[in-house]
Amino acid sequence: MFKTKTTLLCFLLVAVIFMDPSSSTATDNYIYAICSPAKFSPASSYETNLKSLLSSFFSSTVLRRYENFTVPNGSGMKQERGVTVYGLFQCRGDLDPTSCSTCVSSAVAQVGTLCSYSYSGYLQMDSCIVRYDNVSFFGVEDKTLNLKKCGQVIGFDDQYALTRVNDVISSLGSGGGAYRTGGNGDIQGVAQCTEDLSPSQCQDCLSDAIERLRSDCGMAQGGYVYLSKCYARFSVGGSHARQTPPYYGTPNFEGKKDNKDDKSVQKTLAIIIGIVTLIILLVVFLAFIGKQCKKLQDDKCCK
Repeated sequence: MFKTKTTLLCFLLVAVIFMDPSSSTATDNYIYAICSPAKFSPASSYETNLKSLLSSFFSSTVLRRYENFTVPNGSGMKQERGVTVYGLFQCRGDLDPTSCSTCVSSAVAQVGTLCSYSYSGYLQMDSCIVRYDNVSFFGVEDKTLNLKKCGQVIGFDDQYALTRVNDVISSLGSGGGAYRTGGNGDIQGVAQCTEDLSPSQCQDCLSDAIERLRSDCGMAQGGYVYLSKCYARFSVGGSHARQTPPYYGTPNFEGKKDNKDDKSVQKTLAIIIGIVTLIILLVVFLAFIGKQCKKLQDDKCCK
């Protein structure tokens, strides 16, 4: 019994020691954030309702990849401007509940920092979004360009690669539904709209994003177009789950905030958690060893 417990504790300690604190899944990659310049007061009713809204996101990711909320929400309750919060979260269409929950949790934590006390916040991760506002945006089509970037240009002599890129982008355009994927060899694409839109609104938004992607990035090794209610992107040499080309800054217009320190903050937190876990396991291990040693001494004294 003693040997089994000791072996198990040693295994846990080794697992913590060799755990990579900086590792993160592709779902946690930050893309951009939009925050309103208008601010609410700390400890206000709006802040209380916003916290309630964001906490609702966590519990809902277990059951679904998309949900919208209005807080406060009750039968016959009047929605007061400046107090009521409208929000939604949405994960990429192929995410499992665990990955969706991880992404949304990370997004909620970051939007709370990046958009501190802002009446509206919008944070786009690689595989999910969270958004809130004091004005309802549900069912409202919005094709405002938030972000666009193209990768390295493919040479004219590589017609095979250019043809495959065109095939992938075309497959996104000809697909149906709110979530679409396409692939040809090592070229993968994905497009998605927020599910508060009607089918016709979704199609209109995606058609715009996909056409922009084709016209601006159709000769590149990757690219993405993010509109307010949908996006389209593709990459060469990897899964559509990986954001290509990489984006490290924010667009230079009002409302955008950068998150350059996000990875370092996450790494620091992971290291701290790893150290705390290690200390706890060491304390448990030493306490167990001490208890066993005392037991052995007592057994010897009794003989």
